[in-house]
Amino acid sequence: MDHTERTPHHHDHAAVRRIPSAPRTDPRRPRGPLAALLAGTLVAALAPAAPAVAADRPPTADGAQRSCTAPGWAATATSPEATGDYHAYVGNGYLGGRVPPNGTGYAAPGGTTGWPLKTPAYDGSFVSGLYAKGPAGLKGRQAIAALPTWSTLDVATGGTHAETFSSATAPVRLTHYRQTVSLRCGTVRTSLTWTAADGRATDLVYEVLADRADPHTAAVRLRMTPHWSGEATVTDTLDGRGARRIHPAGPAPGGRDGTVAVGFRTDGTDTAGAVASTLRAGDGVHAGGPRPEPRAGTARSGASTTAQDLTAHQRLTFPVRSNHTYELTKYVGVDTALTSRTPRTAAETASRRAADRGWTALTAQHRAAWRALWRSDIEVPGQPALQSWIRSAEYGLLSATRRGSANSVGPTGLTSDNYAGEIFWDAETWMYPGLLATHPDLARSIVDYRYRTRDAARANARRLGYRGLFYSWTSGSTGDLWTECHSWDPPHCRTQNHLMGDISLAAWQYYLATKDTAWLTSRGWPVLQGIADFWASRATRNADGSYSIKDVAGPDEYSNGVNDGVFTNAGAATALRHAARAAALLGRPVPTAWKTVADRLRIPYDPAKKVFEQYAGYKGTTIKQADTVLLMYPLQWPMTRQQAAATLDYYAAHTDPDGPAMTDSVHAIDSAALGEPGCATYTYLQRAIRPFVRGPFAEFSEARGAKAGAGDPHAGRPAQDFLTGKGGFLQVFTHGLTGLRMAEDRVHLDPLLPPQLAGGVTLRGLHWQGRTFDVALGAHHTTVTLTAGPALSLATPEGDKLVSRGVPAVLKTRRPDLAPTTDVARCATATATSEEPGSYAAAAVDGNATTAWVPNAADGTLTVDLGRTVTVGQITPHWTATRPRSYNVQVSRDGTHWTGTGYAGRSPARYVRIVVHGDTRPAPGGKPAPHPGLAELEVARAR
Repeated sequence: MDHTERTPHHHDHAAVRRIPSAPRTDPRRPRGPLAALLAGTLVAALAPAAPAVAADRPPTADGAQRSCTAPGWAATATSPEATGDYHAYVGNGYLGGRVPPNGTGYAAPGGTTGWPLKTPAYDGSFVSGLYAKGPAGLKGRQAIAALPTWSTLDVATGGTHAETFSSATAPVRLTHYRQTVSLRCGTVRTSLTWTAADGRATDLVYEVLADRADPHTAAVRLRMTPHWSGEATVTDTLDGRGARRIHPAGPAPGGRDGTVAVGFRTDGTDTAGAVASTLRAGDGVHAGGPRPEPRAGTARSGASTTAQDLTAHQRLTFPVRSNHTYELTKYVGVDTALTSRTPRTAAETASRRAADRGWTALTAQHRAAWRALWRSDIEVPGQPALQSWIRSAEYGLLSATRRGSANSVGPTGLTSDNYAGEIFWDAETWMYPGLLATHPDLARSIVDYRYRTRDAARANARRLGYRGLFYSWTSGSTGDLWTECHSWDPPHCRTQNHLMGDISLAAWQYYLATKDTAWLTSRGWPVLQGIADFWASRATRNADGSYSIKDVAGPDEYSNGVNDGVFTNAGAATALRHAARAAALLGRPVPTAWKTVADRLRIPYDPAKKVFEQYAGYKGTTIKQADTVLLMYPLQWPMTRQQAAATLDYYAAHTDPDGPAMTDSVHAIDSAALGEPGCATYTYLQRAIRPFVRGPFAEFSEARGAKAGAGDPHAGRPAQDFLTGKGGFLQVFTHGLTGLRMAEDRVHLDPLLPPQLAGGVTLRGLHWQGRTFDVALGAHHTTVTLTAGPALSLATPEGDKLVSRGVPAVLKTRRPDLAPTTDVARCATATATSEEPGSYAAAAVDGNATTAWVPNAADGTLTVDLGRTVTVGQITPHWTATRPRSYNVQVSRDGTHWTGTGYAGRSPARYVRIVVHGDTRPAPGGKPAPHPGLAELEVARAR
């Protein structure tokens, strides 16, 4: 397949069709299809064109575009090179695709994707649930298929020195550049001025969307203002270079009445599908009749490739006048045999249906659908960066999910084929809980996918020698372990058994959130029962009457083949108990083995450290990602506050800083639940987002560095846009700061607010069992307001409360930073000359010695603003395992004039700073020496 960068030319080996402009119509009536089948260059006499308009002007006068790009709702790149590899994307939960920096077409930015494909990276377009047989390197196991790129609308100047603008046009040719992702409206808008080699300049504005109101539809509008007169050609392309793991099928690429289509089948899985595009000319475009022209391609050259055979063009040539604006729109239809018996006909129908609606009507319905989604939102006033990160995370999950879908969500959603686009525990554990709290109708697709794939799960269990359901660690179209799971060395496909606990927990959580007994009966119960049967058969009885689950791998993928993984065992016991409860609700019998195994499973625990052991015999080795800390949340495993605090601190300190992005989000949630004196929750919140945000669109990288897990030999390039990390980050707000936990008959809330967010955090549109409510966390009080549904029962530390319409509940906001202390630096504002990612200045004064500031160099300076002048006494630095060679502590009243303290003096000061000098000599093996770390800077007030 040809994956090289090139600009499509008129002689490409693909079906080429040329179309005229649509006839002028009464604006009150939809436009009909183009009357003629066109296959020639359209040349017309120069006709009066529309008056000139600025290319970057909002497309409507009603302020819709301004609303889409209001502060806090849009992210903008001002250079085509600013995005790096983190290109914009659109998605409607069924259809998604990347949009390259030039705003249109196919692009391959370079580098490779991560595990397991590790193939050249590209801007792909994907359909939810469309899987194919993977390449040879995957031994034929499934990977998500990619469609021909559908966003292409290239522009060519006419005349002797004709030149084409495309996705491959070099940045040096572009000025006045802006690319904006509207999170509120689900669009990508790119405006720029393109100057051809002969000096002719053209203003171009592209708007791309995947229609939220019609899942099988997408659209691209081009508005062009040439600063020259002559002839222009716009080429609408379905570009086969973007296709992966599909091959041509059905009629040759082509079409009629201004619509072209490409039919395909997926490799191996043989699912039929099609992409269609209808091009309509709008304001200012006038063209004459067609001249037939033979189809370019194999008949002429005798050569063909899969990419060419999956490509179709149609072109419109028309006269233009300088400083006048011309508009063209392509309407895309996509369908497959997964949702239609006749996918090509369905795709063409969707394309023409969208074209008949027209851009104005289509975008109005599309925006309305997005507005409805944003009724649930998280607001952090006065925190523009944090607000943009939150909204980017919400946008990522919303773009990948859809009500009524039969499919789940892969780690990067519909943005790439990272992780082969397959389904992992990421969906249930990291993306699902935040969605369930805000959009239970979207979250349902994640648990329904497991119901849909239960037949394969049953067959997997039977083949492995177990009863019940055994879900594949990575799964695609059906969930078959041997044709879809990729991780056999180490054998995670067989040992990552905690997935069964994750799925069971998610199913039970859906019932708690909705109390949908019909769903529990028909879909939830078969999954809960099947997983409980699996655990009862998977556990082995020990001589002392206890039970063990042997030869497993927990979420920590550095530990494989261990016995009695604590998260695995606790998840198994929880699944057995939830299944028993569901049986009681539905009047079903409960097998005796469920209770016996649940009550007697071994839960490794170190009484000396008061820490739950990750597995039997765990010796304190580095772990890849959150594992044991998941006992507290989401499992809610019973333990004392002392046990919870000790377990959190122990494993946070033993986690690989180069591990996947989601770990610190659960640290933040656990920290918020504990509410230990200080502000470590905010440190973990920052660690959960700042090291991973990339590019102007605040996309998420899977890891801080070049690979996800320094100790994982299989880890490749970090995945992006990493929705797993985004989902975990959102849970810090939905479940961490609010303390939200759902029960059968009430909602538990226990709000906490770090001092850095004293301006408040508001969660709008939370859902529970038919109620909709808002939670507004203030600096000292939290208000819970019911906006729809019957009265809401709350369980809080202050007692039970009932919230009804017009009668909100007011709770105390926990503020651990205000706990009494002799340390005047605790939770004060701290800055530093440099910081390693995740080791920020604030960590040195958050009251928790597990977190630390580490400069991003051997030497560094940390400055703490105490907020007011106090008489400073003893200043004590607490170091990490890497101490500095030397350090110096100074104080200042004004932040400009600094003096030493002598440690024993009584120094009036508002500012304290510490200058550290680390080792510049290489470490053993020639590696750079680790930088010194300051775990806590304790500043005592003089007595």
